[in-house]
Amino acid sequence: MRFAIEKKELMQSVQHLVSVAPTKNASPILTNYLIDANAEQGMVKITTSDLDITVVVEFAAAVSEGGTIAVSARHFNEIINLMPEAIINFWRHDELLKIESNKIDYNLLIADHTLFPLVPEVKLDKAFTLDAQLLSRMISKTSFAVSTDVNRAVLTGVCWKIMPNEHLMAATDGRKVAEIRIKNSSLLPKQPESDANETNFLDKTSNEDYLEKIIPVKTLVFLQKIMDNSAKEIKVLIESSKVIFSYDKYLVFSQVLEHKYPEYQKAFVTDLQNQFVIDRANLHNAIRRVALVAPMDNLRIRFELDSEKFEVNTSNRDTGDAKENLDEYNFSGSQTGVSFNYRYMLGILEAIDSDKVVIKLGSSKDPLMIYNMSNKENEEITFLLMPLRS
Repeated sequence: MRFAIEKKELMQSVQHLVSVAPTKNASPILTNYLIDANAEQGMVKITTSDLDITVVVEFAAAVSEGGTIAVSARHFNEIINLMPEAIINFWRHDELLKIESNKIDYNLLIADHTLFPLVPEVKLDKAFTLDAQLLSRMISKTSFAVSTDVNRAVLTGVCWKIMPNEHLMAATDGRKVAEIRIKNSSLLPKQPESDANETNFLDKTSNEDYLEKIIPVKTLVFLQKIMDNSAKEIKVLIESSKVIFSYDKYLVFSQVLEHKYPEYQKAFVTDLQNQFVIDRANLHNAIRRVALVAPMDNLRIRFELDSEKFEVNTSNRDTGDAKENLDEYNFSGSQTGVSFNYRYMLGILEAIDSDKVVIKLGSSKDPLMIYNMSNKENEEITFLLMPLRS
């Protein structure tokens, strides 16, 4: 195997791949990249996987000799990153991958590439096409709300629900919810009656007319990293146990979480009697200031407000207390107060698009419902934050 490529071009393809390869794994081969060079096509293909997510990137290079090897993903990226901005030459010599640029030489031990898991052939003729920036936006509005508790695996992914005339993404960790709904959008294929016996990506074990898949957040975060306007659209193929994304030179295979997503919408409250509208940045900054002395065990801060006064406060027996009164807000309802985890609120506020944020609340036991002041056309974004017990 022998090929050459400019550092800049190579880094554009591999800079995010290392985030997929595990640093430790029961199968050591997965800490490696599978590198395949094709001399006839003048293409190099690099594959990385942790079994839950597999990524294949293919790019043009000056390939003078084809071949396949496996080499440490971490060392490969670190070496390329510190190489000068010049052409880098790669070739196999016995059981080594030689990497050379200018007067810099590396010899990397290679692994047995035959141990690397096989990547199946993919036909994308049944895939649907989605605007890449829209998908990135949907991920950014929801991925922050997933759980990090591995004992609640279903909550570590983002639920993508596709219905005949709309689709939505949602995430929750049981304490906060983020949902973005895209209306007047049809992603489900229309299947002719004559094809009724053919495989469709709708789950025919169910009588439902929608598709629901829970995608690991690691997959979605990786997709966000590679969506850089190099291509306007992304193709999506949904199968029973995995979802395949094709974007520009990347092919991403993701396992799905085989669970029923909780009915989080039952927690949404539409008849909360109190509401206030305030500048998002002012509220965000006030919370950050007060939170400097918030208790570390529950990160509690509190809103106390009515039409005359809006106070953000906290009290910590180990540190002290803090409060800030906010002006320039519009309130309707009766006097109320609620305590919550300030980090969750900051995460929600950072996902708000509009300059002003709308927050609806009831008593100290009711959830807070949080919205943009206005949404984009055909979009509806909803956030929920559960209170802390007083």
